[in-house]
Amino acid sequence: MDRYAAQAITAITEDGVSAAVEIAEKSADVLLYQAQRNQSGDLAHLRQELLDTGWTLIRAHPTMAPLVNLVNALLWKIDAATTFTEGQYVIEASVTEFKRRLHVHEAAIAETALRLIPEDAQIVTNGRSTTVRAALSHAQRAGRRFRVICAEGRPACEGRSMAQELAASGIPTTLVVDALAVVLAGESHLVLVGADHLSPEGLMNKVGTYGMVLSANAARVPVYALCSSEKFLPPAYHPPQQARWPAEQVWPEVPENIQVANVYFDSTPLHALAGIVTEQGVQPTEGIEAWLAVMKLNPALQG
Repeated sequence: MDRYAAQAITAITEDGVSAAVEIAEKSADVLLYQAQRNQSGDLAHLRQELLDTGWTLIRAHPTMAPLVNLVNALLWKIDAATTFTEGQYVIEASVTEFKRRLHVHEAAIAETALRLIPEDAQIVTNGRSTTVRAALSHAQRAGRRFRVICAEGRPACEGRSMAQELAASGIPTTLVVDALAVVLAGESHLVLVGADHLSPEGLMNKVGTYGMVLSANAARVPVYALCSSEKFLPPAYHPPQQARWPAEQVWPEVPENIQVANVYFDSTPLHALAGIVTEQGVQPTEGIEAWLAVMKLNPALQG
């Protein structure tokens, strides 16, 4: 592995702020770079390099389904290749197609989400979802008038970046602390959230999502998850328990005898959502479960 690839992989593994789609795109570029630089002429070596790097990235971000699905797709393609040259070709073609689908699906979700946003609505969101950002920007360009409340997203505070990006596009935006976002979710017209992954067990997203959903449900405010199929987790993949991030992010110089729990994600039951907005429109829970059931996980990623 050369210096560029090593630095890129380190940057991705240490990235606790970027959205799932951004992590997947950066990872796709690294995997393609390695495949193009591989001069071994050995198909088995090419596959092993892909698998080793893929696992390194997945273990750093085990809840991010687009990354799992990217590596899964590449493994199936390279397993069907018969020569080293063909292996390099299918990796390049698959990475290009994967990145294309991410943006096409994002646009389709934005178009569907437009129909869910009432005029003069107050919308609450949390974390930093590029899919939610794209949907809100599309609605603003379409002439829809609304205002957005962004939860700060502690401890990494990626909600601040989300607020800046929305405000820069001309959307009236307010940043609030996470606890206040839970309250306001029940006092608004709509809650839109992104996803790191979706499985039969629920929607994994920025911690605080479940609290917002419960607040919105109590007030009968609809909550939609904007989630392309790249974020569907193959049922055979079992993510490890999510990592605990450094306590210093929450409380620098923690006093003795105090334990700090710092996690980035929580899980929301699918039945608590008004719907899941995919590239094929708004899907009920039953439709999502049928979709998940046909997903195949490469044996190299099982266990």
